Amino acid sequence: MWPFSTLRSRKSIVLLLTLFSFLQLYRHYPPLDFNLPLLPATPSSCQSQPIPAIQEPSPRVAEQWIQLQELFERHPPNLDMEHTDFAGGQLAKATVKLLADYLDMTFDEAQLMRDEHASVVKALPQYPIGAFSGRGIVILAGGKYSEIAATTIGMTRLLGSRLPVEIWMIDEIEEQEGWCEEMAAYGGIVCRFVSDYMEDMSAFSHHYQLKIPAIIFSSFAEVLYLDGDSMPVVNPDPIFSAPAYMDTGAVLWPDYWKATESPYTPYITGQNQTKATSVPDFQTVDSGQMLWNKEKHWQSMCLAAYYNYFGPTYFYTLFTQGGPGWGDKDTFPTALRALKAKWTMIPHPLQTQRYDDGTGHGKGSGMAMMQADPADMQAFKPLFLHSNFIKFSVRRLMCDTCTEDPSALSAEKRLEGKEVTFKGSISNRKGTIWKQLNFGMRIFATKEKGGLNDMGRLETERDMWRVMERVGCVGVFSDEKVCHRTRRYLDRTFGMVTRWEGGPERACS
Repeated sequence: MWPFSTLRSRKSIVLLLTLFSFLQLYRHYPPLDFNLPLLPATPSSCQSQPIPAIQEPSPRVAEQWIQLQELFERHPPNLDMEHTDFAGGQLAKATVKLLADYLDMTFDEAQLMRDEHASVVKALPQYPIGAFSGRGIVILAGGKYSEIAATTIGMTRLLGSRLPVEIWMIDEIEEQEGWCEEMAAYGGIVCRFVSDYMEDMSAFSHHYQLKIPAIIFSSFAEVLYLDGDSMPVVNPDPIFSAPAYMDTGAVLWPDYWKATESPYTPYITGQNQTKATSVPDFQTVDSGQMLWNKEKHWQSMCLAAYYNYFGPTYFYTLFTQGGPGWGDKDTFPTALRALKAKWTMIPHPLQTQRYDDGTGHGKGSGMAMMQADPADMQAFKPLFLHSNFIKFSVRRLMCDTCTEDPSALSAEKRLEGKEVTFKGSISNRKGTIWKQLNFGMRIFATKEKGGLNDMGRLETERDMWRVMERVGCVGVFSDEKVCHRTRRYLDRTFGMVTRWEGGPERACS
């Protein structure tokens, strides 16, 4: 038998271990408490410059679009090339022969398409003088993309941007009820619907086809285009003064991959007199952010519209074949090359932001792409974070079970009238960031060479969560449990809970 004192000591140790385990569990999974202390956002200590007023898009542009559409329909592609199977790494080190043989296209067929293309180029309209004014941001949103775009828009204002913003969606069905009014209340933000300016939208079967119509129809003469998931990490307003933009009027950013276009591409688009005899030695483009001066590049934009109009059935496959990134992205540089226009490709390779592995170091292939500021062509300084894997939508991250808004459903699902639900990353135990969301850990690697934190932008992740706290707690996307979880995450991870009153906090420009 154990001596009484020894037994008592063992029971005490077991009790202490049990209490310690309970406290650890309590720390990681505290009971729901919707009365966490709220710290008001720090008020701005200076007078912000007013945001320029946004004019209505010119009806002249809608009229010109009708003429463009008629031009496109007169010169359709002579082949139907739907999306080909992804070739993976097969084309990464492709030979000219492999690229040439990937599509079943003859020289005669390429010649016919070259003639159609030349006819379109010859008839491209001139810039409509006086139809546009000022500078602004164009964001493509709608449906499930709107909540992601809300984070991007919040970041632009939090970082001090005074640029007016036009949010573009397909039609009113894509709008979460009340969201546009909510955005307009902040000042300098308006919603636009492509369907108001384009009667026949039958050619637009993919959401990203609408990037170029949104840019063309927008009221701005100079446009910073952003995907809903491409957000600035510093104030983007000075970008229009960057010498690289001032010199050329068009700035594009690189993607990960080298081009895998068909050797017939430069022949069809009039860049060469014959098909290419060497593998293309240039990067593809990440079109999640683009900078355009319409007056300098109106015809290039109209030609890019032609490529996107017939993108899913011809040009996307011609430009990408079985390589990665099938879609709109390479229509823009191809149009610029076809018209021999002067433009800027950012020389800095994009940097990858990776997940935190629990020690501050990165893991996995990455969660987002960092793109450089064109103001500095010598050194990489981050300006945009394009979230190609993790989408910073607060409900997609923090929901246990949330109901999908009708605006995010397909027409078929809306007609069925059934409730559709989804679970957020916080409930997916097998997900990449389940541990971070549940245990109050940063998602961004903090010790990653080349990551945002390594580049002096430690506060970016915190600011994104401040924006998402506002989205999850106030307005059309608010949800009580999501709000609580977001505030708890902010408090545990960054030592703060913030409440935004009157819209996103506006820093001094």
